[in-house]
Amino acid sequence: MKAILVKEKGGPENLILTDYEMPVPREGYVLIAVKAFGINRAELYMRKGDWGDTADIIGIECVGVVVEDPSGGLTEGQSVAAMVGGMARTINGSYAEYVLVPKSNVIPFRSGLPWNELAAIPEAYATAWGILNWGLDARAGETLLIRGGTSTIGMAGIILAKQMGMTVIATTRSEEKIPGLKELGVDEVVIDNGDISRSVLAICPDGVDKLMELIGTPTLADSFRCTRAMGSVCLAGFLGGLMPMEQFQPIFQLPNSIRLTTLASALAFGQKGFELSKIPLARIIRDIEEGRIPNILRKTFPAACIGEAHRAVEGNRINGKVVVQW
Repeated sequence: MKAILVKEKGGPENLILTDYEMPVPREGYVLIAVKAFGINRAELYMRKGDWGDTADIIGIECVGVVVEDPSGGLTEGQSVAAMVGGMARTINGSYAEYVLVPKSNVIPFRSGLPWNELAAIPEAYATAWGILNWGLDARAGETLLIRGGTSTIGMAGIILAKQMGMTVIATTRSEEKIPGLKELGVDEVVIDNGDISRSVLAICPDGVDKLMELIGTPTLADSFRCTRAMGSVCLAGFLGGLMPMEQFQPIFQLPNSIRLTTLASALAFGQKGFELSKIPLARIIRDIEEGRIPNILRKTFPAACIGEAHRAVEGNRINGKVVVQW
C-alpha cells in the first residue's frame, strides 16, 4: 500500500509518500480502506517531534470502507469513521491507504456525502460533542464561552452548541475572523489578547455558565475569571502550546465552586464510559447532509500534496478543516 511517513522529525518537507507493508487483520480490530483523512494539530506536533515517540505512520482520524472485521458485525464495504484508539501513537495511523483500528474506535454510518466532506467531520465534531456533553454537561439556555473559536473543534463546538439552544461567545485573536464566527451563529465575539475576563464580564456580569478552553494552560487562569460560581470549565486543547502550568495551586488559584474538567479524545474515546457508540456521529453526518448544520471543510489536498496540507494548517491560512483524499 501507499503510506505517508515522516522521514525525520522536522518540517512538512519531511513527509514522504512511499510504499509500506499492508496491515494484517486480527481479532478485535477492523481493517479499513482509507478514502480520506483530516489534518489535526496533534499531527503537526508529531511531525515536528514535540509529541515524543510515534508509530511509523501518523494520523488520528479517517473515513473509509470496511475491508475486513474478523470479529464480525461490520460488513465488507460498510462506510465507517475511525478516530484515535492508539492510532499514530502505539499503532500505525490513518496517513495510509489502509489502517487497522480497534473496533471500539470505529463508527459505522450511511451517507451520500463525498469522502472529502465526510473526512472533515469525525474528530472535530465528535470532540466538540464530547466536550459539551461529557466535559461540561451543557444545557439549552446556558451561556457558553469557546476560547479558540476559529479552531476546527471550536467551530464544531459553536455549531453544535447553537443547535442545542445555547448562547455562544467565541474568541479569536484576529478581527478579520469575526465575520466567519458570526456566520456560524456566534452571539458575541471577543478579541483574545490573553486577558479577556473584563470583556467577558461586560457581556455576562456574573460570568459564563460553561467554558470550552481550547487554548490550554496559558489562558486557563484567565478563563476561571470568566466563569460564574458553580460554572464549569473544560480544558480540551493546547492551541497555545504544550507547556505545563507552573506552581499551580488549585486550592488558591481555582475559584471556589468552579468545576474544572478535561477531555482528551486520544485518551478518552473508546474507553469505558466514553464509548464512541454514545456519540451521535451518524446523526451529525445526517444533519450536515440534510443542511440542518454546516460542515467546516475548507480545503482538500491529494495525498501527494501532504506537505502543502500541513503548511496550510500550520500557517493558520485556512479557517476550517483541511482534508487529504486518496
